[in-house]
Amino acid sequence: MSAESVIEEAASSRPPRRDPFAAPDVSKNLRRSSVRGASVMSFSRVAGMGLRFISTGILARMISRDDFGLFAMTVVISGFLGIFMDVGLSQATIQRAEINHRQISTLFWINVALGAVVSAVFALSAPAIAAFYGQPALVGMIPVLAVSFLFGSLGLQHLALLTRNMRYPLLAGIEIFSMFAGVVTGVWMAWQGMGYWSLVGMAVAPPVAKTAAAWLALRWIPGLPSRGNGVRSMLKFGGDVLGFNIVNYFSRQADTVLIAKFCGSAPVAAYEKAYSLLLMPVGQINGPLGSVSIPALSRLQQDPERFRRYFLNAILLVCSLSMPVIAGITLFADEVVAVWLGPDWAASADLFRLLALAALIGGISNPAGWVLISLGLTKRYRLLGLANSAVIVAAFVIGLVFGPKEAGETASMRGVAIAYSAAMLLNFLPYWAWALKDTPVAIKAVLKTMVVPALACVPAAALALWVKGLSGGDAIHWPLTLSAMAAFGVAYAAVLLFGFGKLAFFRSIASEFRSR
Repeated sequence: MSAESVIEEAASSRPPRRDPFAAPDVSKNLRRSSVRGASVMSFSRVAGMGLRFISTGILARMISRDDFGLFAMTVVISGFLGIFMDVGLSQATIQRAEINHRQISTLFWINVALGAVVSAVFALSAPAIAAFYGQPALVGMIPVLAVSFLFGSLGLQHLALLTRNMRYPLLAGIEIFSMFAGVVTGVWMAWQGMGYWSLVGMAVAPPVAKTAAAWLALRWIPGLPSRGNGVRSMLKFGGDVLGFNIVNYFSRQADTVLIAKFCGSAPVAAYEKAYSLLLMPVGQINGPLGSVSIPALSRLQQDPERFRRYFLNAILLVCSLSMPVIAGITLFADEVVAVWLGPDWAASADLFRLLALAALIGGISNPAGWVLISLGLTKRYRLLGLANSAVIVAAFVIGLVFGPKEAGETASMRGVAIAYSAAMLLNFLPYWAWALKDTPVAIKAVLKTMVVPALACVPAAALALWVKGLSGGDAIHWPLTLSAMAAFGVAYAAVLLFGFGKLAFFRSIASEFRSR
């Protein structure tokens, strides 16, 4: 086989040497591929969550809250600039029905050029960012962090091709390897007494490791960029995705920027850790399911009934896993903070409870984007993000200015957290109604699917609170706490599987996990 034919095979619309959708029983193969892919990617996300949880707990005891807060200030800016490194081109590669070597080579060089520009902009903006926050240390940190953009851009199209071809075991291995590289680097640097530089090292190592692993996993060598190869429509698609990502990121990070600016490094560290812990498990659920659902839904565009059925099953999985996790973290916030971060971070526990609704609604609303991307409705996707973000950012400002007036460093943070949850609740129904308009999925069916796991959480939470309350005091009583956690999990599973009759659904999912 020639080198050119190998390249064309890697960039084709079907996985090399096997196509899950080509067999006579297409529905069964699609389900099997999705379930197995989700299981593999979920494993990588769970492993990554465990690594982050452990490493953060270690670092929280080795470096100060001010160091975490200082790094959080850079993350807000670097995360925003990172959106421009991809500009939605990875999603375009995954969603398109047909692609070829010339197109992906051109997208590769566009990504690399954008990565170099973003890296330079971030490095050169270091003095301005340091002046904005009043933190001179950022002048030295930011140029080092900027290197990660250049390395990350070199692997974007390789990772997109692996995702398109549903090479989930490889993707999972790459993800775990890159996270492990970051954790080892960060912990070793902290052990050497490098303070906030250990967090910088933990941020730079993963993109370097991920790109190297992606190139080894997919031996695809990009050619020179070319014109007239049909990339223009892919750039339009990517531009709409970029528009959504920009406004969505700004709305999700505006609270951190405001608190960092007006409250300081220690308060923003407490706020950021509270919200990141809530989002961490939700991300481990949505990430794997999204990575397999978007390619699958893209292949079902011409079959509305199967599209609808597939999406509702995905929503049931997302809600059945996300809702009890968020509810559990909220119920046991004090215990989670004590174990994970230590007593110096006690202020984050109250913020967990106030941010829980925002994190939950954000997590279960994320799949709306899967519908729009897979159907190519990216203009609506962009406008939806703009409208949603406007309400959220306005809520942040209102919460900061008109929030609780009591003394203490948590007052402003509590105001922002309350406003955030209120805005997400206000946006929930309009967001879904607009997203699903004129699509194969009806909002009534989505809400009916969501309400089942939500109701299953109610008796489970009541039982857990009763068991936890048997201690009769404010101090953490670990035997009763562990019993309450177990009671919550068992009660939730019993109500969901037997009370609402979802045992057959999850049994079929489990059988796909086991089958080979």
